[in-house]
Amino acid sequence: MAGSLTIAEKELKDQIGSTRFIAIFALMVLLSVLAAYQGSDYIKSNTEASFVYIFSGTQMSFSFIQIMVMFGPILGMAFGFDAINKERTTGTLSMLLGQPIYRDSVINGKFIAGAASLATLGIGTIAITTGLAIPMLGYGPSLTEALKILTLALLTVLYLVFWLSLGTLFSVVAKKTSTSILFSIATWMFFSIILSILASALVNIIVPMDTDMFIVSDTTDTEGGGPGGAGRFQMTDEFREAMERRTELNNLIMKISPTDLYSDTAGAILGTARGFNIGGMGFDRTVSLGEALMNNWANIVILAVGLVVCFAASYMLFLRTEIRPGD
Repeated sequence: MAGSLTIAEKELKDQIGSTRFIAIFALMVLLSVLAAYQGSDYIKSNTEASFVYIFSGTQMSFSFIQIMVMFGPILGMAFGFDAINKERTTGTLSMLLGQPIYRDSVINGKFIAGAASLATLGIGTIAITTGLAIPMLGYGPSLTEALKILTLALLTVLYLVFWLSLGTLFSVVAKKTSTSILFSIATWMFFSIILSILASALVNIIVPMDTDMFIVSDTTDTEGGGPGGAGRFQMTDEFREAMERRTELNNLIMKISPTDLYSDTAGAILGTARGFNIGGMGFDRTVSLGEALMNNWANIVILAVGLVVCFAASYMLFLRTEIRPGD
């Protein structure tokens, strides 16, 4: 363990002082300012919204949660995609293993350093966003809201470290950093963009929607457009059932996406959860922190298990990898 901490300390110093970390931190600060401004503007326009809506409310474009969903995978894998193969490419891995340290200390130390860097970025970004929002709104979070923000910070760190573990796995599997970069980009595109398109296509195939599911109650109704007008549309029971099946199927498919797991859980932690009325249409309902954690514990467990599985695979593959002089 001492060897792992020694390597972690060295890697952490190198990472924090690197151009990569400074550039990423500057970008996250910029996004924090944007998120704080948009969230505060949203709360001012919706007086019933609580302080934590600085992370989910938006008047213009992306909220903090949406930013993390989109850029979190890139941020996490940026600290892991070259953790091992960079050492092999430069020929320093064999020299490092020639020192009186165990091989597992190398990958453990690098992972600990990456996780510490991401925790600094994730928690720092949330702290900056909160700190900027307080003077903008003129008040701070209550104790309950502060607990929600703390829980959101821990969830965000878990989310980022999951992507770090996946990036580390790519770094062990691929001998070249260019290959692991391609793996990382492809994975990000699949979970962030492609999967939602595939889910919509599958839902349309399995549960198709037909215009016959609508009925017109009264084509002569004056409120609906007058005689000969379009009338008032009413949903049939078949349409409501189809909408519910489509939503359930889409949610089930999207559960394999870490970005969707994070988005749903973060939204619930901040105080809202998705529900359905008798018409089958979605609406937001307010939930407490305890209810949010109880309803979404499976999402958190899946992220944690995914993290452990990816790192365990990286660990075992690295220990079995043959390292020749010059690697």
